[in-house]
Amino acid sequence: MSTLFVLLLLALHPLPVQGTPTPSQNNVLTSGTAYKQLDRLNALQSRARQILKSELSRRIDHECGDANLSNAESGKCLNADAAITERNHRLFTRALEASLTIEPPDVAVSGLPLPSRNFTAAEAAWHSYVGKTCAALGDTEYGASGTPTDMVRCQQYLTRQHMKDLGELFLNH
Repeated sequence: MSTLFVLLLLALHPLPVQGTPTPSQNNVLTSGTAYKQLDRLNALQSRARQILKSELSRRIDHECGDANLSNAESGKCLNADAAITERNHRLFTRALEASLTIEPPDVAVSGLPLPSRNFTAAEAAWHSYVGKTCAALGDTEYGASGTPTDMVRCQQYLTRQHMKDLGELFLNH
């Protein structure tokens, strides 16, 4: 009879081990998730910092202005150099954007930024700004032969400055 009573009691009132986790057990699970998110955030921001450092440590235009190059060769050199900057910008903003989309867990963990829902729109607006600014620079040249080179230099300069600004805003906290 006592065995039947214990089984009936256990069926009606499960032990904490058998039931749902207690609030303190939920915090442990959430904290584990939070640390994984924090690790992912740190990895993405570290990647963005590496890309930024790599781009800003490059000397742009260092060989493209060589007096021994023809205008066509100099243009190709400048375009290749600008393509490296554009690639680095793309990789940098992808890593940065991914870090900004990490949702913070229910448990407050210091260092997690609030997700940025506006980053993509801001980047699109920035690309428009660059296009219009560099086009305005081209308009001041009245179609002179230096215009394509000036446009590439303008885009590269603004892109590098933008990367530096984003690094200051989002990575130096």
